Amino acid sequence: MRFAILEDSRSQALLLKAMTEELGHEAEIFPTAQSFREGLSGALRFDLLLMDWILPDGSGDELLAWVRERFGWALPIIFVTARVAESDVASMLRLGADDYVCKPIRYLELGARIEALIRRRAIAAEGETATAQKLEIGNIVLDPAARATSLNGQCVALTNKEFDLALLLFRNLGTLFNRQTLLERIWDLSADAAVDSRTVDTHVSRLRRKLNLEPAAGWQLSTVYGHGYRLEHLAR
Repeated sequence: MRFAILEDSRSQALLLKAMTEELGHEAEIFPTAQSFREGLSGALRFDLLLMDWILPDGSGDELLAWVRERFGWALPIIFVTARVAESDVASMLRLGADDYVCKPIRYLELGARIEALIRRRAIAAEGETATAQKLEIGNIVLDPAARATSLNGQCVALTNKEFDLALLLFRNLGTLFNRQTLLERIWDLSADAAVDSRTVDTHVSRLRRKLNLEPAAGWQLSTVYGHGYRLEHLAR
């Protein structure tokens, strides 16, 4: 992996570069906010950023906002800074930093934090890949990437909420979901929201009809009185 190190102290930057290389990574040093912007906008791709907050020609909050706007939220960012006030730390994290390390730097701690962040991002990426994979069970196929559904090889038109509900049920076969849980996970509604729970009943009824979720077709979408709904794939 290639790291970008934004640090105006050359001695500190060289120590950070040496540490990242000991971890098996490459590193490029940028002593100013301007050179950092130019470097990230160039041909090289960086996998993690180590950034100082106080710079001779800019501030960490401005650069952090620029990075997130330009490169999104997937790029890991760790601040290495002398600003340790609770309000400063909260501001860093709120603006989009993934972690921070205080100066003077404890290099073993920083190395461990870098490895932990890389590990978390790798696990998250694997989860996103798995989430995007087609789900094929019996005679039904759900494709999250295309948001497409087929039954016995024929396309079935589902609304967005119907598709989200189907995906949740099919990924959790045999799990009993109460109506409130479904409202929270599919409609993003809290228990205090004034929404008729029959919204869930209506969508479940439509799914049962559109996807033929009946025992004769190998499916059981049960209404558990007083609790909620459970989808099961029946042995045939």
